[in-house]
Amino acid sequence: MISKSLRRKVMFILYTNYFVHGLGLLILTQNMFAFSKSWNTPLSTVSYTISAVGIGRISAYYILGSFSDRIGRKPVLYAGMLSYLLFFIMTPFIKDFHLAYLLIILAGVANSALDASTYPIFLEIDKKSTAPPSILIKAVMSMGEFVLPISVVYVEKLQLWFGINFMIAAAILFINFILLLPIEFSDQSFSSKENFHLKLNQMSNRQFFLLCSLALYGYSSMAIMIHFTQWVSIFAGKELDMTKVSSHLLLSLYSLGSIVGVIAIFTVVKNALIKNTHLIVLLSFFACFSLILIAFNSSDILVHLSAFVFGFTAAGGVMQVALNLLVSLFPGMKGRATAIFFTLGSLATFSVPLVTGILSRISIVLTMRSIVVTALLNLIISIFISFAAYTKKENSLKLETKYVEN
Repeated sequence: MISKSLRRKVMFILYTNYFVHGLGLLILTQNMFAFSKSWNTPLSTVSYTISAVGIGRISAYYILGSFSDRIGRKPVLYAGMLSYLLFFIMTPFIKDFHLAYLLIILAGVANSALDASTYPIFLEIDKKSTAPPSILIKAVMSMGEFVLPISVVYVEKLQLWFGINFMIAAAILFINFILLLPIEFSDQSFSSKENFHLKLNQMSNRQFFLLCSLALYGYSSMAIMIHFTQWVSIFAGKELDMTKVSSHLLLSLYSLGSIVGVIAIFTVVKNALIKNTHLIVLLSFFACFSLILIAFNSSDILVHLSAFVFGFTAAGGVMQVALNLLVSLFPGMKGRATAIFFTLGSLATFSVPLVTGILSRISIVLTMRSIVVTALLNLIISIFISFAAYTKKENSLKLETKYVEN
């Protein structure tokens, strides 16, 4: 059994990894102009290049999820940390976008490895909790997302090299790498006793519909976040005539809303104040409403307030709640269940920059407003999830965030 002090140390390292991951989520989009200049390419090409993150994630998630279940969490975790380390160290020095494309694919692989190892570790550290520590991952990521836009503004203001933020992220990862070396997860059992395909065949129609809905939610919920973080600053600066500081502040408010949202959602889930499926619908509705206000409104105050609300509702841990519901369908295959969910999210990471890159050639306004369509789809899918889990009270699936030991 892992000791309490060692558990805290492991959790600190894992959370810090996700702080760096929060930096990584925005570090490309927040430096699009710098990369455009460095690679001597238009913004649309930079957007296409950023989509390589999705390729890395799509190609790696299920493989790494299976490895995580079979050979252990730590080797997969290390693979992710090393991949991210190479990405952060090398990307600022690359002058050719073709080489950058390969490094960004590596960042996607790193993301897959972290998710496939870290989420199962958190679920196994505290199996009895109704609100597992994995929900708080989003808060730590949001801290990174909050800090980075501010840092980018000051780096630009002081006319410093944009790669400084990359080096800081690399340094934190390197320290974590050293701290993790002596730690063993010897008490964990990673062998899966269940056959994934057999489990699928044994599912009822309603369970399978729920599985598909949750997987699709992995796509739509990630899509609106990727879309928003990539284009909101550019939209605000070019179309709403905001200053550089005000346009970057939108992302910081989004991240701040996310942090507050995680705390609120963690409290709601822990105390079972509302059913998880109903919570997903409620948050998806307000996320959609806030995006409509941002895309079709010109008031600076209302746009900034809506950015906070969007962060609270769309990035406040709702994806983690949905993931936990999916994992509850496959308690003996946490790595692969996590991989299924985030593979769909990876499709969003790949497809959204491609689609928005095309739209940006037509109009930045169209690029931003198209997010409302995805948000409406996200809301519809959330309703499907609630419908599948609670069609009839007597037959409702017991899918609150509670886990069965392997």
